[in-house]
Amino acid sequence: MSKKSALILSLVVAVLLIISFCHFYQSAPPEDVGAESEVIGVPAQPEQTATVSPKAEPPPVDVSAAPSSAGFLPTEMEDPAKFAAYQQKLKEMAVCLNMQMNTLDPNVEINFETFNQVINPDLGDVVTQSEEWVATDLRTKSGEMRRIYIENAPSIEMESSRTLKYYSFDAGGAQKEISLSKEQMANPSDTLVASLEADGEVVGRSISRKIFYSNGDDLLLVEKNGKIFSFELAHDGAVFRCTGADKAATFQCQCK
Repeated sequence: MSKKSALILSLVVAVLLIISFCHFYQSAPPEDVGAESEVIGVPAQPEQTATVSPKAEPPPVDVSAAPSSAGFLPTEMEDPAKFAAYQQKLKEMAVCLNMQMNTLDPNVEINFETFNQVINPDLGDVVTQSEEWVATDLRTKSGEMRRIYIENAPSIEMESSRTLKYYSFDAGGAQKEISLSKEQMANPSDTLVASLEADGEVVGRSISRKIFYSNGDDLLLVEKNGKIFSFELAHDGAVFRCTGADKAATFQCQCK
């Protein structure tokens, strides 16, 4: 081979090497791209929020309500439909929450005490309880329905604090807040509450309580005119919630 041919061959080889090197360098990813891709590929974690304790809703105002009467849910002999509804819902509750249940006695009044005797085998004794709110419904002389709603809440400055709200309801049940001063709304006196009740005739009173058991569970219970209206219990990773429990036709429950 002549020197000229050898020189040309060397130049061709050199050019090919340079092209190959440039192509490899451009196609190779930077060392930190892989790590960055992994970070980008990780889905954003949701912000952690504080667990809010559930609060029971008051029963709807019955615009045609008559004055409240004493007594509790009837026994089996007085209203078989209500007793049968309780039996069925308690069976569903036992399955949902994986709980043992005692038998509901057909000859006793169905109130919290008898209800508690049925549900407490896995819960233990009642340790303490707190009153969450009280809703008092009254009818004025003009026929207007009103509600006095007092909510209890823990306070740093004192053992507890109360907040008052006053509502009126039209014939369709639509709610409108009646204006009160800040002094009246914050920790209202018993005298103020009594004066508001004097605006009409009391036709209903609902109370929400939270009952704490020795096993650590707590029951959220609403009683309307002395009868169980709604309840909610969390146990063994599930929640069982019922409402309208004062009437067989409105008694509805769900398991979550």
